[in-house]
Amino acid sequence: MMLVKELMSSTIITVSPEATVGEAERLMSVNSIGKIVVEEDKKVLGIVTDGDLVNQHNLNIRIKEVMEAEVITINENKSIQEAAQLLSDNQISGVPVLNDEGELVGIITSSDIVSGYVKEERTAKLSPESSAIYLSMTRSREYENYWLDKIKGYGYRVAITQTGANAENLPIKLRESTTVAAIARGVIKENLREKMAVSNAVKDAYTQLNLVNPGLGGGFKVAIVRGEGRLAVAVFGKFGHALVDGPEQLSVGMSVI
Repeated sequence: MMLVKELMSSTIITVSPEATVGEAERLMSVNSIGKIVVEEDKKVLGIVTDGDLVNQHNLNIRIKEVMEAEVITINENKSIQEAAQLLSDNQISGVPVLNDEGELVGIITSSDIVSGYVKEERTAKLSPESSAIYLSMTRSREYENYWLDKIKGYGYRVAITQTGANAENLPIKLRESTTVAAIARGVIKENLREKMAVSNAVKDAYTQLNLVNPGLGGGFKVAIVRGEGRLAVAVFGKFGHALVDGPEQLSVGMSVI
């Protein structure tokens, strides 16, 4: 099981609580980031987003006056599964990482976690999460069959489906099509508990997608893999107003089953 400290970025853009709004805005702009950690003596004091600053007309106001002091963090020795659940539960894209002394040592994002699931195959057996990622990203029938056979070889149950919808209907369509495919392929039984497990995993994945491209519909390939007491859903495809020509996105949701 991979740990947060193995995937986190140790290069952290931070700002002092005594810095001004103008200084924080310039730092965000130069580094193309939408949020910044407020830190002093390796301790996290708060967090500031571009949304917090957009209505601040006085650029000389100190960051400590506008920052959000309640910050969600994670210990460096937690698993990437725990980190993924934390991001999903709180609908955030990344969190500061602390060591056992409470000092800031890094930051981990949803992109880091997805990369970690894929890397797991190189050091350990294929996990349900990395299995779902590989399968959702297949682009040919031959490659799809290759991964289906490989995943089933681990004793996992697996299903794939495709769906697309506008922004309003996308979360419902994702949940419905994934549940139907999971039942049809024997990944889950047709009872409320197991259908809720699929629904929760899809919700996790959709939350990550919506954070990146809020208010857009899209077309996606979905892979559902069940094994090791959990169910993983990977969603891969494109966002766009016309369901085409948007950026490709990948997200993973997980539920205990």
